[in-house]
Amino acid sequence: MKPRELEHYVSLYKSGNGDAFDIIYEETKKSVYLSIYNIIKNKEVIADLMQDTYMKAISSIDMYKENTNFSAWISTIARNLAINYYNKYKKETIVDEVEEAYLFTESPNNSIIDDAMRLLDDETEKEIFFLHIVLNTKFKDIASNLDMPLSTVYFIYKNAISKIKENL
Repeated sequence: MKPRELEHYVSLYKSGNGDAFDIIYEETKKSVYLSIYNIIKNKEVIADLMQDTYMKAISSIDMYKENTNFSAWISTIARNLAINYYNKYKKETIVDEVEEAYLFTESPNNSIIDDAMRLLDDETEKEIFFLHIVLNTKFKDIASNLDMPLSTVYFIYKNAISKIKENL
């Protein structure tokens, strides 16, 4: 969906059409998930933070300035909530290995992706890499969601892939 179409649904939602939220959610859930995933790797926490993100977006929808890229706005909310969560709970790292065994076992695909993500320094590189490789998002859509020129997205992606190839 093009950003203008998403803006239309945001306007509908702001004017009281509750059904527009379903479309807004479907169009933004990948970018919100990715914004949180880059900071928090726990799926249960990600689900909670996604819910918190949409609740915060709903409660502050009147603060959103129309035609300023809603996807970027809600992704920023998600990223800020994830950073706040991380900072609050980073000191609580005591884990019972028996009860939390899933934390210590990784599927081969996840470990390769996680290794690749660790090699990337820049959050934008991580986001573009994740969107394209994991979520299979087209470069055109990534550029639109991140409000960047297509050539810049492609350039950042190529650099990210080069870094990963050098180190893996």
